[in-house]
Amino acid sequence: MNVSPQLMTAALAALPLTELRAALPIAIGSFGLDAGSAFFYSVVGNLVPVPFVIWLLPSAIAWTSRHWAWAHRTLDTYFFRLKAKHGKSFERAGMVAIAIFVAIPLPGTGAWTAAVLSVLFAISPRYSIPGIVAGVLGAGMIVLSITTGTLGALSWIL
Repeated sequence: MNVSPQLMTAALAALPLTELRAALPIAIGSFGLDAGSAFFYSVVGNLVPVPFVIWLLPSAIAWTSRHWAWAHRTLDTYFFRLKAKHGKSFERAGMVAIAIFVAIPLPGTGAWTAAVLSVLFAISPRYSIPGIVAGVLGAGMIVLSITTGTLGALSWIL
């Protein structure tokens, strides 16, 4: 079965373990994609799971809370109180914090983690999705610069 390098890049970027941080260097080094294509397919692939996590995770948490008393106590005492305590002001600051968090290309700071955290900290998708998109674009530029060994590699964007 032959799978295109573009699809493989997007699929690697969509996985929570590899995300863009691994997909982009693999696309350039192993799949032979040019920097622009590797960047595009890595970013798109990394962003595909975000809306699913943001919109499906609250239902999963609610279901878990209804069926397991210990989970309800844990969630109620920590995450639901967090929303009440920080309110709307946290949502606006949360967008910037999420963007910075995702843009740092370290393990555990990707789009999957940010999507989960935005649900747990009750940041509205109105703020969390743009923050995650900005962070993924920033991380992509940083990883591309590291992969190609030069900041000039980003000239195709400008």
